[in-house]
Amino acid sequence: MKLISKIVISLIVLIVVAYYGSAFVMPSVTIVNKSGAVIEQVEVALPSSNLNFGALMDGEENTLHYSLEQSDGVYNYQFKSKNSVMFRGSCGYVTNNEIHKRVVITLNKNNEVVCD
Repeated sequence: MKLISKIVISLIVLIVVAYYGSAFVMPSVTIVNKSGAVIEQVEVALPSSNLNFGALMDGEENTLHYSLEQSDGVYNYQFKSKNSVMFRGSCGYVTNNEIHKRVVITLNKNNEVVCD
């Protein structure tokens, strides 16, 4: 009985370590809304995938991780309000297998998009 308990606990620990380890390794994009308004939808297109962040309230941020397997290219962002595109542009550069890369795209109060 003790052996089974040790095996189960070891498996749980291994799964938790694998989950947090993969989140650490995977690259991510964070969108920060400091515009003073609600953004209805934010999308970031990567060369080999698309990230949809949904709606963001003022002061809110959202982070999504993406696959390490990417073609070379840029981050193309699009901020949408009700029925129109508020801002569209590109920033940064994506390459294949960028481990732990973190990109932060911020929409400021003066409607300026800043990429870090």
